[in-house]
Amino acid sequence: MALATRDDLPALLNSLGLRGRAVEVGVQEGRYSAHILEHWEGTHLTSVDPWMADAADAYRDVANVGQAEHDLYHRRTVARLARYRERSAIWRMTGEDAAGRIAHASLDFVYLDARHDYVSVLQDLELWLPTLRPGAVFAGHDYIDAVFPKLGEFGVKSAVDGFFARLGLTVHSTRDDAPFVSWIVEMPKA
Repeated sequence: MALATRDDLPALLNSLGLRGRAVEVGVQEGRYSAHILEHWEGTHLTSVDPWMADAADAYRDVANVGQAEHDLYHRRTVARLARYRERSAIWRMTGEDAAGRIAHASLDFVYLDARHDYVSVLQDLELWLPTLRPGAVFAGHDYIDAVFPKLGEFGVKSAVDGFFARLGLTVHSTRDDAPFVSWIVEMPKA
């Protein structure tokens, strides 16, 4: 599974016949949700983000902005995705709350781009795995472990690698969008 960038994921989903329902967790301004909807032949994408400020010492990340900016991001997402009508839903809630509302084994694709610290990524992996149907694709952004003074702390790679190693599944990554590559895992078909 060799993809140049995350922009190639919709074509991969189409080629695998994964054209049902999907979720993106952590959408900020909805740009990647719009890309998915524009290029994926699926029936429905739910875009999940709480658009909620957190204390700077609780979450060190460039995406942790003030509440006014989060509210602006939400409005931009609503405007950007409006054209997709019934194929798109926007849920303003945490990934944890959203995962609890999704039926088990019902999704063809989940893309994680929410919090980037190790503990939060591991929690998201555990929450969203049960929502995927056999043969689905589980993927996410910022597959890196690093501390960037202006961007924040990233523990995505360690969390993803450890989680899927325990399941005996191979993690693939995009190749042309370093250092913030995406990770991709194809779930077993049965």
